[in-house]
Amino acid sequence: MSKTRFICTIGPKTASKTWLTKLHASGMNIARVNGAHGSLDDVNKMIAQLKKDLPKGVEILLDLPGNKIRTDNIAEPIMLSKGAEFVIKPDNLTYRPLYKSLKIGDQISAADGSIKLEVTAIKGEDIHTVVHVGGPLATRKGINIRGIHGEIPFDFERDIDLLNIAIDAEIDYVGLSFVRSVEQVRRIQSQLVGTSIKVIAKVETAEAVVQVDKILADAAMIMIDRGDLEAEIGKEHVPLTQKMVLKRAAEVDVPVIIASQFLTSMLDKPLPFMAEVSDIANAVLDGANILMLSEETAIGEYPEECIATMSRVASAVEDALARDFEAVILAAGPSTGFGSLTKNKHKCMLDVGGTTIINHIMKNMKLAGIPSEKVTIVTGYNNDQIEHYMGANVFDGNFVYNPWYETTNMAVSLWLAQKRDANLILCYGDIIFEPSILEDLIAAEGDIVLAIDNRSNFDAEDEKVIINSQGHVIRASKEIPDDEANGEFIGLAKISRKGSRSLWDQLGKIVREENMHSFLSDVFERIANSGQPVNSCLTHGRAWNDNDNLVDLGVSREKIYPRIRDARSAQKVEAKR
Repeated sequence: MSKTRFICTIGPKTASKTWLTKLHASGMNIARVNGAHGSLDDVNKMIAQLKKDLPKGVEILLDLPGNKIRTDNIAEPIMLSKGAEFVIKPDNLTYRPLYKSLKIGDQISAADGSIKLEVTAIKGEDIHTVVHVGGPLATRKGINIRGIHGEIPFDFERDIDLLNIAIDAEIDYVGLSFVRSVEQVRRIQSQLVGTSIKVIAKVETAEAVVQVDKILADAAMIMIDRGDLEAEIGKEHVPLTQKMVLKRAAEVDVPVIIASQFLTSMLDKPLPFMAEVSDIANAVLDGANILMLSEETAIGEYPEECIATMSRVASAVEDALARDFEAVILAAGPSTGFGSLTKNKHKCMLDVGGTTIINHIMKNMKLAGIPSEKVTIVTGYNNDQIEHYMGANVFDGNFVYNPWYETTNMAVSLWLAQKRDANLILCYGDIIFEPSILEDLIAAEGDIVLAIDNRSNFDAEDEKVIINSQGHVIRASKEIPDDEANGEFIGLAKISRKGSRSLWDQLGKIVREENMHSFLSDVFERIANSGQPVNSCLTHGRAWNDNDNLVDLGVSREKIYPRIRDARSAQKVEAKR
């Protein structure tokens, strides 16, 4: 199942229980009713039918048309030809006084931007235009003119009536069209007080793009409706605007819907264009939470194939993203406790049995599918020696230098790396471990997962943890009393893209508070206290060791690394079978 969710617009063809079941089986999570079409009674009946026939768990969205002006009273589609004159009469518009807001030279975009007209004259209430881009113009098609919506009411009478229907029917979401200010979002939210209906603010105007941060602060969700947005800001600006809005929304953890023109070629054929597949993939890559189909599932010939295509593409991208990890190795601190062995090198360069600690870590990263170009090493003490040594070993990654390595700890070193918006493996630069521990960590469920040695005997330097019955780490600190702890964080953690927001938020707070001696365990305890689950992945007795002094190094050489070597050999034999 895809983590990305999908909205299907329900039309005459797909309103039956049979079709709703098919769409759900192919990936539909939310059924959309377009409030712009049909009578109020039609909308009411459609919602009632959906509540009766939708499979369990599928939610309902009623999309309010807003002050979007649409064509009206056109019995049969009018074929407009380039260069021809076309007169728009008041009776052919849902907003009759449009002529008052127009002037000669205004550009009119119709039918989701597929038709382009230019105003040549205003004669009485008639709008005279010349056709620049032609096509069939049918009834109830959108009309957009830049810069005029601020002069007309935000909520037309139809929106008010539809909102009442939504409240009475107790649906899940209402979509607000042509939002231009956060005040308009708050206006509708005030009418929904006492209900469980969530507001989706649609970003489809230039003003909404400018005010997106304020809108994100109030809306439960936002929708980027590219069809109307392109008429406002131009097609060439929509892709970058989409990326910007997705980035801003991710920063404040507000879900984003991307809508319009994903699979229009499949209205009358069963297979998509490659460009459409790429469009879906890029939306997921950029962080879209929900993708929406409009006419593809409302009136198209292949609604089931459309949602199935979208779901397959999203799942393929998600699988690739889930396997795409970067790593940060923290190797900045002073290497005390080793005497002359670390006078001119960092402890990560110590030999533990035919290989250095840092080379052992890099080999494990490679076995887990993380190439060296995706590894960042944070250095400090004897940084020049580390960089020279790793360069000689064909290291293609990056180095980040912590100039305060003598007076700071792991949290500051990680904060300096600034690896945001990535799946991350965090690793202390002085540990050795069986590669299967890292493999299990990557496969473990959760956005923040710590590798934990579940034991009950500890020493003063151990970063101890308390784990609850659900396997969540609820405390992590060297200060936990030994008799309360039930494990040790070994210095290896997985952070998903989603989890990274909590991580970097807490790291930023630690730096601003000048808690420069914080360990990563302190950071993870803060995250757990904030409500973000911190999961555990147990070592189950597999070999690992940290190396804080000569005694630890002796144990690593004599006992632990031989076990790791044997485990790796056994793994190779098993892989050949």
